[in-house]
Amino acid sequence: MKSRTTRMLALPLALALAATTAASVAAQDDEAEAAETVAVSIRLPWFPGSQFAGSYVAQEKGFFAEEGLEVTINPGGFDTNSITLVAAGTDTFGMHDTNSLVFASVEEIPLVTVATFLQKHPGAIMALAESGFETLEDLVGARIGFQEGGPWMLTQAMLVKNGIDPDSLEQQTIGFDLTPLLEGQIDLQTVFATTEPIIADSMGVETTVFVPYDYGVETSANALFTNKRFFDENPDVVCSMVRAMARGWEYVFENPDEAAEIVVAVDPDNLDPEIERNIIAAMDGAVRTPDAMENGIGSMTEARWQTTVDVLRDFGGLEAEVDLGSVYSDICFAE
Repeated sequence: MKSRTTRMLALPLALALAATTAASVAAQDDEAEAAETVAVSIRLPWFPGSQFAGSYVAQEKGFFAEEGLEVTINPGGFDTNSITLVAAGTDTFGMHDTNSLVFASVEEIPLVTVATFLQKHPGAIMALAESGFETLEDLVGARIGFQEGGPWMLTQAMLVKNGIDPDSLEQQTIGFDLTPLLEGQIDLQTVFATTEPIIADSMGVETTVFVPYDYGVETSANALFTNKRFFDENPDVVCSMVRAMARGWEYVFENPDEAAEIVVAVDPDNLDPEIERNIIAAMDGAVRTPDAMENGIGSMTEARWQTTVDVLRDFGGLEAEVDLGSVYSDICFAE
């Protein structure tokens, strides 16, 4: 029979052992959770704004975390190239336009696009509503200002596809601000339909916008990509990223006011809440297209990629053959 003293000594010892065991289990759980969390980064192609709302919302609402991801969102800018940074391994993921990713493939830069969140490319041309332009035929003889790049290539493709010679418009290169259009120096300007018309509206200026996608030139934008090695070694992580960002976009359009607040909080000195809300509204139809609602937000089609290649070949100086199988992968949308 054990003495009372022995029993009294045994009790605290048992409690200490139990506490130690519990602490050990908790530590193991924390280590397991940490081991399951993958740290990645995404490099945006431009400064913060609602065109990247899906990423910011996915982070703020915990969608990345629920997929086991710890994501750092790095901004882009004038001198920051997401393609080179991802290719070098500085960032895990990047976003960029589909044109540049086609050229990257031709140059044998080992990247893979895994989603395009703007299924309807917003590249467009804009006129003041007072111009009276209603059809593409009305544009013949107009003065158009453009920057080299996606919207201008798409504009030329749109005109040709609809029987209009781009040279029938008086062309001149301009900067990115709206001053030449607003001051009447030009009649048309290349823009992104999800941005500049909203800015003009905030200034009380009504506009008319022609979007090539609506005139038979169907391409996509806001492409999410990673380097091929990471893609081959971490397909589950890649698809977790795609799922979380798609959820982010769904939340954006279901909760636009909250989404705008989340975006503005990223750069409150340079972002206006009302403009960001209006940009979100303008992006809805470009992200949640009928195809996206059927096949998934961010899903891609070979036809849209082929149109991108065709536009680049006709108006972007592309000469090399392109293997689309090396440009993109739709594994994250496979049934």
